[in-house]
Amino acid sequence: MKRLVQLLVGVLGVAVAAAPAAAQRSDNLEFNGFASGWRFDRAFGLATRPGGGVRIGYNLSDRVGLEVVGDYVQTFNRYSLQDVTVQALSANLVLTFPMGKRSTVYATGGVTRAIFGVPYDFTENMVDGGLGARMFLSKHVALRFDGRAMYTPNTKLPGGTWGGQVVGSAGLSYFFVPPQQGRGFNKQYQWYWGAQGGAFVYKTNLQPYFYDPIVGGHWLITARRTALYVAYEQSLFLTDAAAVIFDPASTGCTSIPGAQCRDVTFRDMRRLMFGLLAFPAQKVIEPFAGGGFALMQALSPVVDCTSCTNAEFASADDRAHDAASKAFFWVMGGLQINYSTKLNVFAHYLITSGAAGFLIQGNTHTVQGGIRYSLGTSKEGITERN
Repeated sequence: MKRLVQLLVGVLGVAVAAAPAAAQRSDNLEFNGFASGWRFDRAFGLATRPGGGVRIGYNLSDRVGLEVVGDYVQTFNRYSLQDVTVQALSANLVLTFPMGKRSTVYATGGVTRAIFGVPYDFTENMVDGGLGARMFLSKHVALRFDGRAMYTPNTKLPGGTWGGQVVGSAGLSYFFVPPQQGRGFNKQYQWYWGAQGGAFVYKTNLQPYFYDPIVGGHWLITARRTALYVAYEQSLFLTDAAAVIFDPASTGCTSIPGAQCRDVTFRDMRRLMFGLLAFPAQKVIEPFAGGGFALMQALSPVVDCTSCTNAEFASADDRAHDAASKAFFWVMGGLQINYSTKLNVFAHYLITSGAAGFLIQGNTHTVQGGIRYSLGTSKEGITERN
């Protein structure tokens, strides 16, 4: 065993010596998977157990980055021997310092939200900090080791005052190093066609938030730092949605007996969007944001009017269709990776305003990822006509 360890250390040393200089560069994306060990606050009565997780980091500059870390560990209470799961999500600022050509050390700080499962059944909001190191095996691959401490002055543990947890981890990182790093591409005056898909989050006045798939396509016509955005999307409901509408001719509905209402079910949602997006950074990996207005339509509304006269049914059906279509404002924010002038991928979050009398109640939320491809410049056509 001792000789095996010495051999592995020797092989690792040769790999590191042969690796190119580590470049902790602006615009890098880091994808890291790791194994971890958790040591819990003694008052929690939880055993020290191994866990694991993933992190995604983005370098704002050669020294400063942002990262999101997801942790998971299954442990048990040392006294009752009952299994307990702990899930944590952290958002951190990372300060990196080079140590020679093939390694870096770093410090992190941020916030952590940890969910302790049954029988604890509470959530801790903590501040965190840590130290770590990377050892680059190649331009794209590095070993990463770190230790993090998490602290809250007001723990949710019954009878507790403050709480602290410590996590150590080791794993392997892959760095996406964009082509033409830091210089970007000429994306001005391009006509992009794209496709996107993700999750549509909504609720009605009868049901809580539901998560359903949404797919669509869009056009993006870029100028210098702005772009015209037009999109067509449709959410595919996994189950029919249910809502209630007002109807003065009704003496009650199944959901609210005795009220002037009608039960309505509908399936799927269609959305047509128009707006402007801004791309202020103009880099290979760049944030974007924008807004505009949208027309949303809940599809195939069916009103429950089994005991209605023909006139009452026609009136209730008209009310249901009126409540199925409204206009909204929307705001979007996201991140785009430009692989070339023609091709880029993106992820964004979109929220719409609410509208009175709509079958979907309040704001809707959408998280999507997708791809865009340019079919040519938008400026040449205008020049030729002139």
